Amino acid sequence: MKNFTIRLLFGALTCGSSYAADIYNGTLVDAHSQKGKLISVEQLSEKINKTDVDFTLLSFRLKPSKIRTELLEIKQLTGNKVRYLIPTKLFKFNDKKANSSKVITRLRNFIKTTKQNDMDYVGFGEILVQHAPHDHKKLKYDGINLDLNSKRISEAINIVLKDNKPVILHVELNDYETDSKTILNQLVTLSNKNPNNNFLLMHMAQIEFSEAEFIIKNTKNIHFMTSHADNEMRLRMKKKKGQQGFINLFDKDDKLQKKWIDLMNENPKRFVFAIDNVYDNHWLRGYKKRVSMWRAALASLEKQSSVLIACGNANEYFKLGIECVSERPY
Repeated sequence: MKNFTIRLLFGALTCGSSYAADIYNGTLVDAHSQKGKLISVEQLSEKINKTDVDFTLLSFRLKPSKIRTELLEIKQLTGNKVRYLIPTKLFKFNDKKANSSKVITRLRNFIKTTKQNDMDYVGFGEILVQHAPHDHKKLKYDGINLDLNSKRISEAINIVLKDNKPVILHVELNDYETDSKTILNQLVTLSNKNPNNNFLLMHMAQIEFSEAEFIIKNTKNIHFMTSHADNEMRLRMKKKKGQQGFINLFDKDDKLQKKWIDLMNENPKRFVFAIDNVYDNHWLRGYKKRVSMWRAALASLEKQSSVLIACGNANEYFKLGIECVSERPY
């Protein structure tokens, strides 16, 4: 009986050790997702509560008059698991034909109203620099292809910088490959001009590995957000659903590719975990699977790297004031 008990205890310990090695069980922050009109407050809150993400930085794709009410409801329903990112894409910011001066004026007024309403925010949602055209039932869009020196973009960047918040930039180096060299060089210039600020690139900027090495070598404050760079997005691309330029950090077995593991371990401060749920189907289908895939992927990194990418970097850059642990007690 004694030997059986010892064997049982040893089995439990080894199983626990194996699980810890296979799954990252630390604090996880989704540093950018969005709430639109196609998903209800209740649906979104339920998904946040039932998916293994500890905190979500949330922007909105809604009429400005509805944002405050819905934000407060989501915070209440999720037990304050959400932090607010002021959306920058309202007021026709995404419309390449819109008057840039009017767009920026409306954005400034909205930010002013946000502060007057005492809405606690940790940063700003993505600034859309480039986005491929879409012809989908949920998105009809002509696309936009600006650069970092465009009037609309440079003024939006300055608004965020003056508020001492990290700047999230949406550039698409694959979908607009002919302009990729220009954007890369502008990023280096932006970094050199603002050495004390942080810049985060949505969807890994659709960056190729050699370009990522270039950015890491030539800048100290341009970082990569991991959203839409996994096998779930690759599957959508194979089905010809949406744009085709996203990169994939994973291999066919849902494991991080070794070259990216090495780069992340060597430069853990340069990567920030994000999911970027946008539409209702992102929240309602596949969300839990993507989070599980990433928790397994984070476990393949060195412990310090995994905690920084999963939580620590977002905590620092957005000044969240939360505790980031490598192993939660549950």
